[in-house]
Amino acid sequence: MSRDELKQNRGAKSNLLPLYLKNHSVGRVHSKFNKGLNVQVDDALIYIGCSGTPLSVFGLTIEEEKLKEILNSARINDIVVNKDDKLIFYSIDGTITIYYKKLKVLDLKLPKIKCSINEILDTRLYQYLETIEFEKVIGINLDEETSKHLDLLLHSDKSDVNVNGMIINFFVGRGKGLTPSGDDILIGFTLALMMFGKFNIWQKDLEAGVTRDRTTMISVAYLSALLRGYASEYFIRLVKLIDDAEMDAIEKTITEVRSFGHTSGNDTLFGFLLGLKFLANQ
Repeated sequence: MSRDELKQNRGAKSNLLPLYLKNHSVGRVHSKFNKGLNVQVDDALIYIGCSGTPLSVFGLTIEEEKLKEILNSARINDIVVNKDDKLIFYSIDGTITIYYKKLKVLDLKLPKIKCSINEILDTRLYQYLETIEFEKVIGINLDEETSKHLDLLLHSDKSDVNVNGMIINFFVGRGKGLTPSGDDILIGFTLALMMFGKFNIWQKDLEAGVTRDRTTMISVAYLSALLRGYASEYFIRLVKLIDDAEMDAIEKTITEVRSFGHTSGNDTLFGFLLGLKFLANQ
């Protein structure tokens, strides 16, 4: 094993990643950030971040030194080849290889929980979320029209296709950023529902309504993974907290989630809280 391969074994990969890469040989650099980048392979995204950071649902993490090398060299639309359990980046500076086969695998499938719906309001997680003044920190204004649709989200029958469509059409793509706030609210809400039940009609309507012609590819990728039963490491931790009475763990995880993106973490948590309220109302 080469020195590069040994160093990159310190990283990790999502157990969803092999499903994305299995039948894809060529992709392109889709987007770059200060601490990572996305590679697009057909309709899927692969997020490459730094080892030691929470893992994206469709991602892997590698040594910081290697990540910086890629970020410094790679340009948007540069070709990335998936071959023999390696991702090979082709840039004007040459090639850079990520050996992902032996990376530690993290299970990012939604875990089963012990909490029942009638116990939600008594959990420390719910009670802690209730103390956060989300209206001051989310990325959309709670004007009259938004409040109307939030009320629909909270109280409507999720087997009503027409009302589902109204809700989804209002929130999808609403707000700024790589994952608009409206999308994050829908994803957080759906995450809560999927913890306790399938709500198949709502899921099908969401999949049909949140599309690349209406919002960003990154939002679509997160939603697609969630509907397959997977979520990023941040949110796997969040789900597990519904059974956890340790306030220190709850505060730590929620603080981490809230730090994600400009308002994305708060938007998703707001949707998640609404989902728990919706379920409790059932």
